[in-house]
Amino acid sequence: MSIFSLNAIRNTFVTPKSNLIKDKNYLYGLNTLRFLAAVFIIAMHTQNNQKVAGLAQLPDYAFLYKGAVSFFFTLSGFLITYIRIGEYYKTGTINIKRFLSNRFARLAPLYYTIIALALVFYWVLVPSIGMESYTNYDLKVAIPLYLLFLSNLANSLFEVGGALFVSWSIGVQEQFYWLLLPIMRWKFKYLPKFLIITICISVFVSIANAYDVFGFEKPMKAFVHTLRFHYMAIGGLLGYYLYHDKKKLLGLWIFSKPWLQGLLFLTLIGWYGFKTDSIFIKNTVTLPLSLLYGWLIINVGANPKNVIKLDNKLFDWIGQRTFGVYMMHMFVIYAVSFFFQKTHLFSENFALYITLFYSLVFGITIFLSHLSFTYFEQPIMKWHRKRK
Repeated sequence: MSIFSLNAIRNTFVTPKSNLIKDKNYLYGLNTLRFLAAVFIIAMHTQNNQKVAGLAQLPDYAFLYKGAVSFFFTLSGFLITYIRIGEYYKTGTINIKRFLSNRFARLAPLYYTIIALALVFYWVLVPSIGMESYTNYDLKVAIPLYLLFLSNLANSLFEVGGALFVSWSIGVQEQFYWLLLPIMRWKFKYLPKFLIITICISVFVSIANAYDVFGFEKPMKAFVHTLRFHYMAIGGLLGYYLYHDKKKLLGLWIFSKPWLQGLLFLTLIGWYGFKTDSIFIKNTVTLPLSLLYGWLIINVGANPKNVIKLDNKLFDWIGQRTFGVYMMHMFVIYAVSFFFQKTHLFSENFALYITLFYSLVFGITIFLSHLSFTYFEQPIMKWHRKRK
């Protein structure tokens, strides 16, 4: 189950008894959230690449440094836990083999394609035109790691380009699933305790690693930094309580009081508007931030008293294609940057330049992700379902 495909979740897996997954508005709202999170990620990477390419860029606004991968982690933990609970109560078990088979069919084709294209790009194309590339590592080690979805480990061990680096979050999700699914199948009654323990350990390790308590070398420190399991575990814990105590959970003030909903939403917006380089704030804020993400997911997806109206047909449509958007956007950023480096188009008019730059990045990325979703990803999923 990819965090980037709600339709795949609905069509491929067992539907719980609750209205959460059956409710079209739920899926619609989460797709919109998915799109908005992708906007922050693309904006951050665009800003970084413009600096590297020596191009003009927007001022250093805070939101350009605060990507939303952690939101995707929270959503991922929430969805996998909620939907697998539905499967457990319906069938009495968790079919891990079927889950992994479905997930592989949904995720692997595009993931492996992008990894292969990125390796060709950095090892063949870029050197051929005399540009500096990222090839100072052993492919015999890197390729198996990427094939095994250990992309966060590969990216920590080696200096790779952005088109490869974005794959790190896919690896983190896989590693969390490897921990979660056996617990849900064989020790289901301990699931809440497991998630709480995971949150505590992950938060502690994250903070301690940031302050170099363990004394890890740079590659290991970078790898540990990627293991943000607390986001996924908090999402999972909220999914658990929503399934078991939906009425009680949605009766809390944070869901039932419009003024408190507005305050929490403004708090989340304020975080993305607040710039800080403080190690303490960056790492200690992860726990309340993941709770805010979880609150937003439940509020938009399952709360009938929700006043945070983010639904948008266009955003929902793009949100269904976010996996492709996420995996492809770095190639598009490279191409657009190269175009402006060579043409110097609107170099004397910053407003036109920056508007066209971001429009091209988002427009081309969305167009390519739509082609991939329609003619590559969906046909493979249909073939997979038909075969099974």
